[in-house]
Amino acid sequence: MKYLYWLGAIAVIALGIYFSTQISVQPDTLPKIKFTQVAVPEDLGKEIAEKLSYEIQKAPVVFLGVTPNKIEDLELWRGFLEANQAPGSKYDVIVVEAQLPYVEIFNNSMHLDLKEDLPRLVEGIQNARAQNLRVAIIGPNIYSTQLVKGNPVTRLKEEFKLDITSLSVGKFPLTRDQENVFEPKCIDSGEVDPSGTSAYGCMIRQMARKTYKEKFEANKYSGLMDQTGPKDFTIIFNKN
Repeated sequence: MKYLYWLGAIAVIALGIYFSTQISVQPDTLPKIKFTQVAVPEDLGKEIAEKLSYEIQKAPVVFLGVTPNKIEDLELWRGFLEANQAPGSKYDVIVVEAQLPYVEIFNNSMHLDLKEDLPRLVEGIQNARAQNLRVAIIGPNIYSTQLVKGNPVTRLKEEFKLDITSLSVGKFPLTRDQENVFEPKCIDSGEVDPSGTSAYGCMIRQMARKTYKEKFEANKYSGLMDQTGPKDFTIIFNKN
């Protein structure tokens, strides 16, 4: 009997270890902006600047993520930067991913391949900080979110020991059916995550489910924001 007892106990422990390593468990989140609808993207950017005024003031380097090819995400961050003009909070240096379209909407910005020229970016950040200048980086959301291991922001923090706050804007599914085809895909069944973006996809899905019963107004933009890490904020944002 003792043999069977210990055999059963070992099996339970083994299953627990398996599921804890294979199934994606989402971290606790803190709501920052509840579901809202705005007339233009800049309005949500201004609301983010107002809501996170304290956090932004304490963030000399910020990484602003966007969905590539979606100009409204860039317009959102334009509104954020225009609203964030207080001394000690304004960002003096703007670095934009060179491969993104529509980057011309940011005046006086530097364009850089953030993935290939990471050492150059680090040097630029260090030089700016030595002059007490604040830096905003704008790039793809899979580069900016701290939920993706090994991406540029994670490397900047872990390899180069830079203190960076991330704010990442991404699209979101509108129904549970859309979840099945939404990218980045949420893999929570033990499958291999070849792209490494599943944790971010699962977070988007978790946040999106808060909106499924909402009524979306025509010709507006909808979104919400959660804090998804100590210095990581995720914004889901769609054009209705």
